[in-house]
Amino acid sequence: MASLSPISGPLGAAKAAHLLRRATFGPRLSDIQTFSTLTATAAFQQLIQPQVTPNNPIDFLTGTDWVSPNTVHPNRDAGEISEFTSGWWIDNMRSSGANLTDRMVWFYHTHFPIIISRVENKPQFSLDYLRLLRFYALGNFKDLARAFCIDNAVLIHLDGHLNVKNVPQENFGREFLELFTVGKGPQVGPQDYTNFTENDVKALTKALTGWGYDDSYQTIDPVTGIPTGKVKGNATTSSQHDVSNKQFSAAFSNTLIQTGNVSGGNTTIQSVYDELFDVVTMIFSSPHTAKNICRRIYREFVYYDITPTIETDIIEPLAVILEQNNFEITSVLSVLFASEHFYDLDTPPTTDNNIGAIIKSPLDLLVGTLRLFDMQVPDKTLALENHYNLYSQLLGKLSLGGLNFFEPYDVAGFEPYFQVPGFHRYWISANYLANRYKLAELLVNGFTAAGGTVLLKLDFVQFVKDNCSNPSDSLILMQELVFWMIPIQLTSERFDYFKDDILLLQLSAANWTVEWNNYIATNNDTTVRIQLERLALAIMQSPEYQIY
Repeated sequence: MASLSPISGPLGAAKAAHLLRRATFGPRLSDIQTFSTLTATAAFQQLIQPQVTPNNPIDFLTGTDWVSPNTVHPNRDAGEISEFTSGWWIDNMRSSGANLTDRMVWFYHTHFPIIISRVENKPQFSLDYLRLLRFYALGNFKDLARAFCIDNAVLIHLDGHLNVKNVPQENFGREFLELFTVGKGPQVGPQDYTNFTENDVKALTKALTGWGYDDSYQTIDPVTGIPTGKVKGNATTSSQHDVSNKQFSAAFSNTLIQTGNVSGGNTTIQSVYDELFDVVTMIFSSPHTAKNICRRIYREFVYYDITPTIETDIIEPLAVILEQNNFEITSVLSVLFASEHFYDLDTPPTTDNNIGAIIKSPLDLLVGTLRLFDMQVPDKTLALENHYNLYSQLLGKLSLGGLNFFEPYDVAGFEPYFQVPGFHRYWISANYLANRYKLAELLVNGFTAAGGTVLLKLDFVQFVKDNCSNPSDSLILMQELVFWMIPIQLTSERFDYFKDDILLLQLSAANWTVEWNNYIATNNDTTVRIQLERLALAIMQSPEYQIY
């Protein structure tokens, strides 16, 4: 039986590491130590502490950001600015603390995706989209969904700005139901998908007519302070909203939504906002919405396979909690992250294991490695051009690993987050795996600029010297490194392979002690560097390092 019953007592190092691998972009060693002393409840409170909002990205040609009233430098093309935005976002993930916020921003991007190239001629739009996700990262899912409907980037990305009365554009209405809220469900009849019907798509499309993007950035959401789209028309009256009745099916309790304040075939600006509120409220009143959201959360943070037992014991109770708390997302996460199920304590150890069961995305692999080894990147204040140069290279490596960052294949997002039956297995192919292994080599050997300046390099010897309790003892050294780098318990044969075959080269442990002590005495690290870098590569290129 799968159990949401809370665990008790301090987490300890192993459970703390698991929590941090799933709830952040990977732990730093100090994070594991801190969280190991906390209970699950206290750990969650630590994860949701308010974070300082990152400063906007800066273009080194102008010395400013590209948020209105600032403008893009005339020598910059849209693709360069998009790359700066993407690099800035990844650096936020790398530099964030032991906090859930940045993980949730990514989660919401995979659930409410946009394709940056579709909006890059309006470079502030993608930044405002990310600001919106961050504002609601630990907040209300329903409020985020409503704000998402009229986000400038989204209105372009899903053709919402083309949806006007008498010329319906169904793209957004369909995706809002199928992908973002109630989910499709099994088809039970012609144009009837259980959770909604084709007529519901048409009715929702009418309710969403008349919105356009605002590239003057003068329409500001009073709650978030972020620029939004605007209602087409003049200062008080909508000109393109469909004012006819919107009749929904039994899937939505046969709700009828009527436009208020109609005069001469048009309505007020406020009535269009009110209708958006009403239709989103209706959709979130469907029991399918909370369940669909909880399944998505489960697949992100626990495991992709939702069995009938998981549906009954985990998804349905979480959905009830979400509804009872008016879709405040932390109400669900606080229960899940403290549960026996999350820590694999509810079933026999041979079944339903969740720890070390998810294949890392290329992003988790990259950012998690940078965080684990506390690797430093060129300073944004002192070396901004090199900073962007590095992230340009890293974006290329993500793409080679199967993740075209901020550029999902289609409106549904990245396949490993939703595509049945493979889910996370889509991250692995012969080419993708080879490029994962190549990334490890590049991190050890170093990323450089054109002139040879080192932009990023893993000094594994220094990491061992600074963090391992007794590096001269090969057994203690290996136990600590394996615990930090690998999320599962290795067999004795596998552990001995890394220690004896890779680190020691079948020489004695005493020999390693002599070599390490010689390094400390002489500061000549030649011998130990060869062995430790060989070990770092072997672990980072192992199947066990690809999971979390």
